[in-house]
Amino acid sequence: MPIDPRNPLDFASLNLLLAEDEPFARRLTLATLQRIGIRNVVAVENGADALGAIAAAREPFHLIVSDWNMPGMNGLDLLRLVREEHAHMPFLMLTGHADQELVMAARAARVNGYIVKPFSTEQLRSKIAVTLGIKG
Repeated sequence: MPIDPRNPLDFASLNLLLAEDEPFARRLTLATLQRIGIRNVVAVENGADALGAIAAAREPFHLIVSDWNMPGMNGLDLLRLVREEHAHMPFLMLTGHADQELVMAARAARVNGYIVKPFSTEQLRSKIAVTLGIKG
């Protein structure tokens, strides 16, 4: 969803989709998002559930944060499918390793950014702020 400069976003107003298959990593990322001030998070376990959440959402998501490695549909497959229907929806990829080949594949699919796990609260906050143009 393109950001409307007449109606700037802040962390509290974000509508975010988190796709993370590992329960511990999902809880940890949710807690980190809450520390940042993001309250509206839909968390799902895999890419297929993420697509379902996008289709069922009453309001479009401002951002998708997805793990790279998930069973069934990985984050790269999810990104490619999201780009088919929502070409400009901001998408951040979480990965346990920043392999150059993986980064190149994500860039080719027009990922907005990636974060290597483990990450700090400040790293995630900063990446989201830069991706969405949130000031402060």
